[in-house]
Amino acid sequence: MVVDDASSDNSVSQIKQITNSHVHLLRRHLPNAHTGKGDVLNFALDYICQITIRQRVPFEKVIIGVVDADAQLVDNALQRLNAYFSSPRTNITQMRVKMYPHFKNWLQILQDIEFFSINYMAQIMRMYTKTVGLSRNGQFFRLKPTIDKIGAHPWGNALLDDYELTIKMMLKKLHVDYMTDTYVYQEALTSPKRFVRQRSRWVQGDLNCLKYLPEIIKSRILSRTQKLGIYYFLLQPWLNFLADVAIIILTTIALTHWHNLYGHLTLMTFSLVMAGLVVFSLFWRIIFGIFYYHDLAAYHEPPLKKHQLALLPLGISYMYVILFLVL
Repeated sequence: MVVDDASSDNSVSQIKQITNSHVHLLRRHLPNAHTGKGDVLNFALDYICQITIRQRVPFEKVIIGVVDADAQLVDNALQRLNAYFSSPRTNITQMRVKMYPHFKNWLQILQDIEFFSINYMAQIMRMYTKTVGLSRNGQFFRLKPTIDKIGAHPWGNALLDDYELTIKMMLKKLHVDYMTDTYVYQEALTSPKRFVRQRSRWVQGDLNCLKYLPEIIKSRILSRTQKLGIYYFLLQPWLNFLADVAIIILTTIALTHWHNLYGHLTLMTFSLVMAGLVVFSLFWRIIFGIFYYHDLAAYHEPPLKKHQLALLPLGISYMYVILFLVL
């Protein structure tokens, strides 16, 4: 099901060139278009349900997958999905996400390490607390339990539609799994301006999800660990903002009181202190870089050049400077 949300490019003409009976082009037209990704997905789901009823296919045998227009599943993805959904106990899974390996600039490399390694480690931790989040692209779920427990239109209007659906599923005792042995490619942004705009929307989407906070607090279905996981996710923009404010204040104090703080140190001692601070601040970025290097090798992805690996910890710091503009 390819949904065109009143696009202004040549998407429709490209899709119409594909002569395949399995491809269904669904079109939304203004003024009933451009109302959010959640509405687009619900629109497609209505059509799928109609076909399912018409063909008398049981809803429990229908698997819904969300793959963005810029995405591509890796070769073993369908095989792994088939193995996963062969068990009647499994309902929802999220694939690992990776950027296409044709990097044009540093920003694309940094998005790849963020998704393929850093987010991957975060999702692994969430597996133990049963708080795995759907991640926009590469999410798959069984139709019947989702519709039965959440309704015919499971997606909401939050800009972070994937995590909003995650919260809805968790509140209805639907467990999200994570697939570590396969992944989906997506296109990385090349422009810092577009990157800031994208992440600003994600932060806004996080704030949209705060409306579920009272229900989360009162829920007797969610465990204490799950609630803490959700609280942490919803608090991230606020925690990041406080951290950035603290960095600005402390840096200002350090610069304005430079002589009082460091004037009595010898050049050698001062150099060692500065080197220690640099190593300390880059420690986790170095660890992430090592994991990323091994992840690329393990999945036979094109490796980075040596100078790119060496500069990776500084690059991750640069990405977080850009993310300050998002907040």
